[in-house]
This record gives sequence, structure tokens and C-alpha cells, in this order.
Amino acid sequence: MYVSLICFLFTTLIFVVYGKSFVLKFGQHDISNYNGFDFFFIGLCLTGTLLNTWSLFLPVDLFSLIFLSLGAAFLVYFNKADFIPFFSSLRKQILDNKIFLFLSFIAILITLLYGLVTPRNYDSYLYHINAIQWNEMYGTVPGLANFHDRFGLNSSVFVLSAAFSYNFLYNQYIFTISSLCYLVLFIWLLKQIVFKKGIIGFFSILFIYFFTAQYANDISSPGTDLLPNIIVGYVLLSILFDGEILTKKTHLFIILSLFCITLKLSSFPIILIGLWAVYLRNKKFFKALFQFSGFGCLLILPWMTKNVMLTGYIIYPMAEVDLFNFDWEVSKNSVLDIKRWITSWARIPMKNHDEVLAMPFKEWFSVWWNASLNINKIFYLLAAAAPLSYASYYLLNKKVEKSILTTILVAYLGLTFWFVTAPDVRFSFAFVLFLALLPLLFFKSLVDKVAEKINLLLIISTVYCLFLMGKNGYKLFCEDYFSAGNFSEYAYLPLDASEIKDKRNIKFNSVVLLTKDGRKIELFEPNPNHAQCFDKFPCSWYIDQSLKLRGEDLKDGFCTE
Repeated sequence: MYVSLICFLFTTLIFVVYGKSFVLKFGQHDISNYNGFDFFFIGLCLTGTLLNTWSLFLPVDLFSLIFLSLGAAFLVYFNKADFIPFFSSLRKQILDNKIFLFLSFIAILITLLYGLVTPRNYDSYLYHINAIQWNEMYGTVPGLANFHDRFGLNSSVFVLSAAFSYNFLYNQYIFTISSLCYLVLFIWLLKQIVFKKGIIGFFSILFIYFFTAQYANDISSPGTDLLPNIIVGYVLLSILFDGEILTKKTHLFIILSLFCITLKLSSFPIILIGLWAVYLRNKKFFKALFQFSGFGCLLILPWMTKNVMLTGYIIYPMAEVDLFNFDWEVSKNSVLDIKRWITSWARIPMKNHDEVLAMPFKEWFSVWWNASLNINKIFYLLAAAAPLSYASYYLLNKKVEKSILTTILVAYLGLTFWFVTAPDVRFSFAFVLFLALLPLLFFKSLVDKVAEKINLLLIISTVYCLFLMGKNGYKLFCEDYFSAGNFSEYAYLPLDASEIKDKRNIKFNSVVLLTKDGRKIELFEPNPNHAQCFDKFPCSWYIDQSLKLRGEDLKDGFCTE
């Protein structure tokens, strides 16, 4: 527990320093509009971009963290006139409001309950941890997706986790990124409850409560679903809570919307928020498009380059965009196959993709709907009715709030894009939940008239929701730590995720490949095939018989005959 808190603090400092330094350089005239939460998320995106670039040439390991740490130290030193007052002001703001300080402490405890358990995300043991290890040991390996097709699903979460899991210090993974970013969103929403109160407070507590319920098993995992949804939620809610924020914090929305694509392709529609923010600032479409494209090159180009090296494609799995002909390129049949699996599995898991994709809409939708949780069915219906909700609001108030309308349109596009491509709720839950809760805001004027009574109800609701979140987190926590023996043994270091493989007793087959100079390299696959690899290295859930090494070492990559 102690180590996790230290890792939280150190990682937060690096992100905040990079984020604030960027705004000091490029948005100096707007810097008073930004806060510590904005700096954190901007810094996260910039650090992820730096690590994507670094990984093209070098492993993401201790040296990359030293590089980032030294860079942060230099930035603080050369901008100490700005940083010293900022940290002093931040400390004062936290300590001066006892209620917010207390709630933040509760948020930290709840996050630790969820975040200290061993990863609960199935895919973390299937390929996430392995993907992190490849980044740690070799950086970007050409044709790695030939070895395991999931390694081609290149999320920036993996390079962030490789740099900030501190495996090189503690000889075990401290999966920091997901739980830390969840905590920051959590505290930010608590701040809305304390300082803005009213209907925004209700929106905030309901959002974090249902968001936590959906991603409870992801908070401790280095997965690819939670972080993009945190960023989408932060972007959408920021605009909803402050209609003027798009012109106040243009750089925030540019950077977050662009980087979010590198985390999860299902978040793609959020890019329109960044483009709209630039347009509002410039008032000229082509100038805005040019500026936005410039930022896009800086933030997305390293990730696209990494895609090409891993798979041979700019965007994977999209065989339609095939601009290169490298020897490590994944075959088009394999790319189309994984794309079909993603779509079909999101509709009806555990069935052959050809069977699912051949089903007419009415048939697969019926199965998908019946398999959904009742609470999610309610969210789907409310989210689908969002345009009708806003139309009713307009008829009653006779006014159009452009910021809210724009945000609804983008969120609704995100909902549509999710449903058409891969309607698994975990992929785009932030869009769904945002739209489902939206009607609450339409009661703002009514709530303001009875603010005192409503705020008492808000306090009760907040306490109740935090209690339920803590209770559920404690249950997860007990599953790991009370079965592991004396909890005091783990007060310093949390449970080692690699212990899970010993509990499940996974067996592995060995496959030997020859390098170009005739040396033998041993690879592993679980027995039976298509099972989790855990952290066995180098491991794939199934090794194709046509797989070959491209050179004299694993770092030279893989190709197929």
C-alpha cells in the first residue's frame, strides 16, 4: 500500500509538471483558466506521446523513466517562478476546505481497495502484461502481431504502463496508470460536488458511482478500456459543467481528444471536440484544420509509426488502409479475421464470428439485448433518447446552448460509432453514461430554486454512494488479501500479480525457432491453445506454424512464410 501511494505521487508530479510546462509555453495567456486536473491529463497525454516515440528506438524501462524524471526536474528548475506558487496554492486549496480534504481522503481509500487487488481484467493475463513486457525489453518489435495478433492492438496504455509500473524497482508490477487516473477523475468529480453543488453535484456523484460499478474489475489492471473512457468522461463533463470552457482551455481539448485515439479507436468521435475547440478560437475553418492537423502529427504520428512497425498497417485492424509492403506485414486474412472477432464478440461472445456476422440485425440484437444487464438496458434507452430529451428541454426553455448541443452531438456520434462497430459496453461506457444522465441537467433551474433542501439530499446521496463503492471495493480487496494471510505482510508492497499463474497452474508448450545465424530461440504457448499467457515470456496464445524470426534476435521481429 505504501509503495502504491509513493508511485501515485511520483507519477502525478511528472504528469503535472509536463502538463503545466506545456501550457506555460503554448497557452500562457490562458493559463489562469487551467487547474491541476487539466495539467495532469495534458501531462499524461504528452508523456504517452514521448514514450511512443522513445519506444520506436529503445526499450521503455528504467532509463526512459530517468529521462522523464530529469526532464521534469529541469522544467521545474527553469520555471520555478511559476511552479513554486502553483504548488503552494494547490496545497492551500486542498487544506483550506476540510470537507473536500475529507472526501479526497475517502476517494484515495476507495481507490486503494479497488486498485491493490490483482488484475481482474481477463485480457490483462491474455496479452496486456505480455505487451508491456515486450515494450520493456525491446521497445517496438517489427511484425510482433504475427506472433500474437492482439499485440497489434497498439494502445498507448502499454507504453505508459511499461514506464510507470516500476517493475525494475520492486521486481513486481505496480500497475499505477489505471488506478491513478481513476482517482484523479474521482477527486475532480468530488470537487464539483463540494464547490458547485446542485444538479452538477448530483450528476457528478451518479457518474462516478455507475462508472465505478462498470469498471470495478479494470481499476487494478493495465487494460485498454478504462483510461480512454476516463478521458472521454473528463472532456464531456468539463464542457457540460462550464459552457465557456472550450474557448478558455483550447489546448486541453486538442491534446486530450487527439491522444485518446491512441488509447482506443472506439473513442474516435471525441476528436471532433478538439477540432471544434480550435475552430471557436480561430473562427476560420481551414486555419483551425491546419492547426489541429499540426497537433495531430505530433501526438498521433509516433503511434501510427509504431502501428506500422508492429503490424505493417497505419491503423490496425483496418486492412483497407494498406500503404506499405514490409516483409513483417500481417496477412490481410489475419487482419480481417481479428476485426471480425472484435465485432462478433462484442455482439455475442463465445460464438464463431462467421455465424454471428451472418445473423440479421433483429436476431443478433435480440441476443445482445437479452444478455445485457438491466441497469445497462436503462442506460441504453436513456442514451438513445438523448436527442429527444434535449428537444424537450429546448421547447420548454426556448433557447439553444451551443456548448451542450455540440457535446450531445459528439457523444451521440460516439454512441452510434460504438454500436455499429463493436457494442461491448466496456468499450465506450463514458459516452453511454454521459447521455443517459444528461436529462438531470435540464432540471438545473428548478433545483436552483430549492438549493438548500436539494444540497442536503446531495450530501446524503454522496455519503450513500461512497459507502456502496467502498463496500464493493472492500469485497474485492478481501478476496485477495484475507485469503493470502496476514495483511500486514502487504502494507509495504501489494500482492504480486504473477502469483496468479501459480494458483491456476497454467501449463505451457515449448516451440523452438531458428535465427538467421542458426541459434535456437524458445517460445511458449499455453496448453490448451487460445488460453491466457500470464507473464510467461515470450508467449503467445497460439503459435502459427508458418511463423519465422526475421533476424538474429527477438528484437528483429517476426514474419510469416
